[in-house]
Amino acid sequence: LAEGVALDILERFAEKKFDVEEVQRGLEDQGPYQNVFLQEMAVMNVLVIEIVRSLKELQLGFKGELTMSDSMEALMTSLYMDTVPGTWAKRAWPTKRSLTAWLANWTLRLIQLEDWTGNPMSLPKVTWVSGFVNPQAFLTAILQVTAKKNKWELDKLATMTDVLKFNTVEEVPAAAKDGASVIGLFMEGARWDDANVTVDKARPKEMFVKMPVMTVRGITLDKVESRGYYKAPCYMTQMRGPTYVFQATLKTKSPAARWVLAGVALIMDVV
Repeated sequence: LAEGVALDILERFAEKKFDVEEVQRGLEDQGPYQNVFLQEMAVMNVLVIEIVRSLKELQLGFKGELTMSDSMEALMTSLYMDTVPGTWAKRAWPTKRSLTAWLANWTLRLIQLEDWTGNPMSLPKVTWVSGFVNPQAFLTAILQVTAKKNKWELDKLATMTDVLKFNTVEEVPAAAKDGASVIGLFMEGARWDDANVTVDKARPKEMFVKMPVMTVRGITLDKVESRGYYKAPCYMTQMRGPTYVFQATLKTKSPAARWVLAGVALIMDVV
């Protein structure tokens, strides 16, 4: 079984390398958004190299051409148990997924980067922010672009999120004029009420609710409104804790304290 899985992964991912230098050469101008995508590509390359190296080594072990080491045994067990191998996880992103689900998720991440290389000077109409290894870098890029455009000081800026009426990328008519439109977030502990544009209590048995497309933009600190908003912490996984990314401002008709008590948060990767 482990041998079959190893072969399948190599067939699917061994060629998934990005020519970062070539993409860089083709850029007329390398701004904050371009930096984020190029960094993501570099991380993906490191991950592919490790996956190919470890699996080829394991194949030699299966053939008896190499003695099975502890790391090879651990990799074999991971493939057999459908868990993400430790050396891969170390080079990737926090996850609670099984190996099969992780590989499917990784495929989508690679597609987003491949799509971007087709038109690297512009930001996608909607960016799947949860598909980044380092989503913080993308959010910082939004602030950097805003600061440059308006000649504002970067350290005097904060992010503001606006929830749109669209639930899919296809519905969004155009890229955001200010900031960037993002998708890929889920709300835990409550739900988003589209009709009333507010955070509302969760329905029975609804653990996670998919958020509509949101626009993230930079505003000056003196413009930050807290009345009528719940500042929802956003995390990469359900583990929360060390996977904190940023704070999203969500409109609420109830006092924000209600959602604080309920532990309402946004999660990027829900299993």
